[in-house]
Amino acid sequence: MVTSNPSLPVLSPSGYYTNGAAHATYTMPGVTINLTNLGFLALSPMVPTPSGSDELEAFNAMLLGDGSVFGLAHLTYAGSGSGTMITHNKIGNTTGTFSTELLSLNLSGSTAFGPLLIRESPTLASLGQTSIIALGGGQFQISSFFDVFTELSIDGGATWVPDSSGPERITLMGPVPEPSAYALAGLAAGLLALKRARWFGKKTVIQD
Repeated sequence: MVTSNPSLPVLSPSGYYTNGAAHATYTMPGVTINLTNLGFLALSPMVPTPSGSDELEAFNAMLLGDGSVFGLAHLTYAGSGSGTMITHNKIGNTTGTFSTELLSLNLSGSTAFGPLLIRESPTLASLGQTSIIALGGGQFQISSFFDVFTELSIDGGATWVPDSSGPERITLMGPVPEPSAYALAGLAAGLLALKRARWFGKKTVIQD
């Protein structure tokens, strides 16, 4: 994607990460949940913090996607919360190719199926890479991806189930469809869910 702001992460609505039609599969006693067509958005405010030659970035976040639970019903899921990432050797460098890692991601969302919590794995490293190229005229080309290990909870965080098909590769795309629909304030999942899922031209589906 091309942007005038080379800061990381690329904030919505300039860009978003997506996994296309890949499946994140969570299997637990009596139920299997699949999430597909994931759209991951970094939202302001974004706080960069130097850590030696590395840069830590904290940001608000949102996750949208399709899903299925037993294939019986389609439901919309949108989760919001917070995330942190680290970009190695970023301090003092505007352009270049940087190793990155999604350090944390904690999202909560409500669906007709019930509440779902999603987090980045606290034990597995979600690694990635970002390249920033100066195009001239104040424009930059950014390409980026992460291989994200996630876990899901349907009992309020008492138990967590890892993605058995993971990690999910999410790749930077841009711009976000219908960016005017975004309201960066008010990240409560109940207010964000159905309206924003339409931007991707999909339903977040969870089939029972």
